[in-house]
Amino acid sequence: MYRGKHVAPSNGGKIGKVIAWTLVSLLLLALVGGGIYYFVFMKQTETPSPLPVDPAPVDPQPVDPQPGPAELERKEKREALLKECEALSLGYFYDEAIEKLESCADLQNEETDALLEEIRGKKDALVPYESTQYYHIFFHSLIMDTAKAFDGDYDSKGYDLYMTTVDEFSAMLPLLYEGGFVLYDLKDMMEVVDGQVQKKTIYLPEGKKPLVISVDDVNYYDYMQGDGFAERLDVDENGNVVTIVDGNPTYDGDVVPLLDAFVKEHPDFSYRGAKGTLAITGYEGAFGYRITDLHLYDEETQKWMLDKTMEVSDALRATGWNIACHSYTHNQYWTERTITMNQIQYDIGRWKRDVVPYVGETNIFIAPFGVYYGPGDARFDFLLSEGFNIYCTVEASMNTRVLGNCFFQGRMNLDGWTMKDYPERIEKHFFDPMDVLDENRPGVVKPAEPIEPDVPAEPIEPAVPDEPIEPIEPAEPTEPTTEP
Repeated sequence: MYRGKHVAPSNGGKIGKVIAWTLVSLLLLALVGGGIYYFVFMKQTETPSPLPVDPAPVDPQPVDPQPGPAELERKEKREALLKECEALSLGYFYDEAIEKLESCADLQNEETDALLEEIRGKKDALVPYESTQYYHIFFHSLIMDTAKAFDGDYDSKGYDLYMTTVDEFSAMLPLLYEGGFVLYDLKDMMEVVDGQVQKKTIYLPEGKKPLVISVDDVNYYDYMQGDGFAERLDVDENGNVVTIVDGNPTYDGDVVPLLDAFVKEHPDFSYRGAKGTLAITGYEGAFGYRITDLHLYDEETQKWMLDKTMEVSDALRATGWNIACHSYTHNQYWTERTITMNQIQYDIGRWKRDVVPYVGETNIFIAPFGVYYGPGDARFDFLLSEGFNIYCTVEASMNTRVLGNCFFQGRMNLDGWTMKDYPERIEKHFFDPMDVLDENRPGVVKPAEPIEPDVPAEPIEPAVPDEPIEPIEPAEPTEPTTEP
């Protein structure tokens, strides 16, 4: 029987199908396994996303706008104003400080208002000084070098009696400051009302006392040269009065620069900038410049001395100092009270002619040797007629009174003579002179500081004697060796 062609199935086809199904199965298993792994392991480590939360409302904070150039400039001006007015207040310039603060409305703020109130309070706290005791101390040019001043020569004794050293003066200032004294302008202690001289009311903080300082013979005479004093006064580039020592400017050579520096550091020690009064004669010029002996110098030197004298005078007045007449001659006939009317007219006439044009007018007469000529004496009447209605003498009591239409004030000399021979005069009003006396001054022996008693030492235990040492037996002698 014919059955035609018949192709038997191939084994290879079956194998292919098996492989295909196997691959599909494995793929499905992989997908299922991967899904299970993801959900079982990976899903657990994922952090669920938080539900959205509405943020809490935040109050907006005001932001200060940055100051512009105009505001910055205003701030700088205000700071300068505050600083200036605080300084004025420290020196008792209350009215000036108040006026400045009130006139700067564009700079006003809480700080300026507070300072204005504070200064007004200080001004209102001033009280009249009601005591009859005034205080006026005086010096001569200070000794800088005690070895030269106290070298045993002819002038040493006079220096010891009538001069004060730089160290002594410097030690006095803090004691006066701590004692409640305030420098006061001599001219402001009196006034003329309807042609009559009278005491002027002094206003100071409660407990403060007015103090006047004067310096006699600020001429730097020839006899002082080389004896430990400054040579002359001068003015530095900032308008400060300095002393010239060995040709160089210094700030510690005499009363003027020393007191200026102390007041700068302690402005409340000076009422409205007052410093003191310098008394000058004329027979050897002024301030170290020989302007009354110009004929001894060439034209260039003459001009230099005259210009310097005026420059120093202007600087002194601008920084709180007065200038007084101390007579022209300072002759002995003043203290001997034998000066005639012709002599006093010549003396004061020379001072006004040869000195005043370069140092300026003054109404203060500081009597040479502290001599007193009072009402009823023609010589006093002449001085008064020449415009001297302030007359200063030397009196330990520092008595102040108005006599014959003139303001008289006594002065106490704080020099070697008073400090060593009459210390009680100084201690009564100011301080113990032993606290300031220069140990280099002749005859000054300050009491030794008390010595603390020695504390007895602890008793020392006696040393224990060492155990006796057994003597060492001498070694047996060794037979000398001989060379073979």
